Order: sequence, then C-alpha cells, then structure tokens
Amino acid sequence: MPNGACPRRRIARYFMEYLPKGEPILEAGCGLGAWVIYLGDRGYDIAGIDNDAQVIGRLKEWRPSMNVSAGDIRGLPYETGSLGAVISLGVMEHFEEGCGEAMRETWRVLRPGGLFFFTVPLENIFRKVVAHPLRDFYLRWRRAHGDSIHFAEYRYSPGEVERMLARHGFTPFLTTWDDFSEKGMSLGIWADFPPLHGEGLYEMNVPGRAAAWVLNSLSPWLVSAGVLCIARKKGK
Repeated sequence: MPNGACPRRRIARYFMEYLPKGEPILEAGCGLGAWVIYLGDRGYDIAGIDNDAQVIGRLKEWRPSMNVSAGDIRGLPYETGSLGAVISLGVMEHFEEGCGEAMRETWRVLRPGGLFFFTVPLENIFRKVVAHPLRDFYLRWRRAHGDSIHFAEYRYSPGEVERMLARHGFTPFLTTWDDFSEKGMSLGIWADFPPLHGEGLYEMNVPGRAAAWVLNSLSPWLVSAGVLCIARKKGK
C-alpha cells in the first residue's frame, strides 16, 4: 500500500493510540514498507520483514536507512520476548495450513504484555451474498476448462479471529473493521470487483463510489475489507 494511503486507513488511528513508543516494533509481512515508513517517520522504533527478497532489496536501494529484511514470519530472527509489539496486516491468511505457526512465532517474540495488531480479510455480508457466489461460479468455470486453481486466502468473522488469538495465548481487547475511513471508498469492494476500479490505485469509478457510500452508510461491516483485532500477550 502506498505510504500516502496509510492515513486514510482507519487502522492508523489505533496505531497512534496503542502502539508503544520507545519499544521495538516489527511489521511481520511488510510488503512495500508503507507502514514501516509511515510509523517510522512518526517516531516509532519499527522494523519490517517480508519473504519477498526482491522487494526488500529494492526498498534498501531506495532508502538504505530502512530497517527491513527478508525472511519468513514463521521463523523470526528475534530473541524470545524481545519485542513490544508486532503488526501483521493481511498476511497470515495466505498460509494454506492456517495462521497457527506464524501466530505461535509472534507470541514467542513478544514480551509478556506485548501487543499484537492483527488483520485478516473479513467474511462480510456482501462477500457472503454477492462476491463469493460469483467467485465460486468463476472458479468452477475455470476448472471445467482445465485451469489449475491455487489457494489464495482464508476470510474470517470477528468471532473466529478472537477465538484464534485466544487459542494462541493472546487476550483480545479491541475488535473493529479495517478499511478506508471515507464512506465513498471501500477496499473490500475494490478488491472483489475490478470493474468498479477507478483511475488510481484503490480509487473507484462512479458506480463503485455510489455502492460504497450506500453500503458504508448502512454499516461498514457490510463491505469492510478486513477485521482488526488488537490483543495482548498473556503473562506478566
């Protein structure tokens, strides 16, 4: 996600409110490094790790001072209990075996009482009623024509996210929707319906903005792209 989009995301307010300053923070699965840059520029001691070594290489060429490295979030190069917070934004749902191994490693590197900022795609009502039936029809059509289909991601309800965190030694204390703040935008609709894309990244055309405004006015949970849960590692 481009750095300029970060303040438009609703989760930015929760970083400002809850992220600890003066403690080491890791974004596990930092991608293009937008949040590492955004939060680092605001005084947070943040590093990033991602499994795409080419992206990390380009980031280091562009900004050599960035504290980013290539690696697997299921085997982090950090000592046990050494981090004050871990951020994972739309990453762990891509493991076909599930989030467990990455979540256990997150628990290991956090200090007791450390915070875990965790987002995954939301199984929202719009996806259940509209997007997923259309996607299933499309995938069946592709299989019928001999195409191979690769696993993409899991999507979760808020309750599933909270129970998963609790099973892995975390205490959730805040659960909310994760998307852009503006009613006329929806990362969820943008991700599921390419015909509604506008000219810029994450922008939508007129029908897309209208759909987003109506559905967000009813409830952001209808179309939100993800669910954010902030949890604390159990222990003193």
